[in-house]
Amino acid sequence: MRKVDQLILPMIQNEELKRAYMSVNREDFLPEKNARFAYDPEWIDKPIPLNDRVNMTALSLGIKMLDYLNLKRGERVLEVGTGSGYYTAIIAEVVGSENVTTVEVDPWVSNFASVRLSKYNIKVETTDGTIGFPKKAPYQRAIIWAAMPTMPCLVYEQLEREGILIVPIGTQKVQNLYRITKGDQARMERLETVIFMRAQGLCGFYD
Repeated sequence: MRKVDQLILPMIQNEELKRAYMSVNREDFLPEKNARFAYDPEWIDKPIPLNDRVNMTALSLGIKMLDYLNLKRGERVLEVGTGSGYYTAIIAEVVGSENVTTVEVDPWVSNFASVRLSKYNIKVETTDGTIGFPKKAPYQRAIIWAAMPTMPCLVYEQLEREGILIVPIGTQKVQNLYRITKGDQARMERLETVIFMRAQGLCGFYD
């Protein structure tokens, strides 16, 4: 077992997520020049660059966010911000590729992920994910990998009752990570502070 696995696995409560984490090779989802950082313990809490604009979410935070989702086999999941496709692949390993809808606004990033997700038969939708993806709604789980200025109401509305959304919200450099559960009233749990890029799109940021 790699040293980094000894740090990551104890953080994970979901047994299926542990299996998925071990089955997906993170190196495959990084540019060749940065692949050596994939399982470097020195980089466990650091984002790894995909290009000069976009990073892969730090391993410790990304896995923790997926664990907060409490994923189960067969659940339909909406992912906003495909990024490299690494976390998409892990989600697919748990719920099944046919149940994953992933949306990426950046064409370069979308293409980068599409190449790597082809073996999972996952199509990356290149469009504005801040409005969700109503075509395939409803979803039982949703995760957003970019900071939203406020509650992402359109994504929330595309959840089934008791569906769970994980999202960073905040207008400052540091945001709050929330777990939002859909019901008669939204149940919002503030989980921890995080730093993400600002979401671009209709319900994102304009500066």
